[in-house]
Amino acid sequence: MQHLLFLGDSVTDCQRKRSARHANTSAALGKGWVYYVHHKLVAKSDQLTVWNRGFAGSLTHEMNQQNHWWPLSDEASMTVDIATVMIGINDIWHPIWKSRPHDISTALNSFRSLLQAVTTRSEHTVVCEPIALPCGEVTPTWWEPLRRLTDGQRDICRELGCHWLELQEPLLKDSHGRFQDYLHDGVHPTDLGHRWLSLKWLNFIRDQQLLPTLF
Repeated sequence: MQHLLFLGDSVTDCQRKRSARHANTSAALGKGWVYYVHHKLVAKSDQLTVWNRGFAGSLTHEMNQQNHWWPLSDEASMTVDIATVMIGINDIWHPIWKSRPHDISTALNSFRSLLQAVTTRSEHTVVCEPIALPCGEVTPTWWEPLRRLTDGQRDICRELGCHWLELQEPLLKDSHGRFQDYLHDGVHPTDLGHRWLSLKWLNFIRDQQLLPTLF
């Protein structure tokens, strides 16, 4: 049996039912990219468990403070084959709408602590780059702090031996200027955006041979 865990904010949460903590159920997987990943993989194997632990609105430092942020087996933390983390966009968005300065250093320190906790419980850790597009809520003031955040996350991934899945530039390219077709408010994916994200993840896992029995 192979175990996959997805950690993140609302992009990952996508209306999952928080009280449904079991793997592989539609209510627990939500309606977004994690659901589409599960749908593709279970067609290849029934020896697979997928958990969605997205928490809408979560900042980086809040991620591993959430209740049941990691699945348990006999009340002990499970070890998973792949833990995927996509976090950080709220560390850019929240200060802007609250008219507060960004604290990228604190966000990156929290990110490092999160990955240190995750890597001890997973065979592979994949970090998905936070994404935004220039539409909806996203203004030019987003880009400089977002660049500092993602540069820092990438460096920490390299240091800790995690896999970095680049998404921002590929999304800008693939959207062909139809930004709201992919992220309706510049941050949250549409159905097309969730499908795009799921395919990027699946192709990355295949290319990196992280699930060799399935690809």
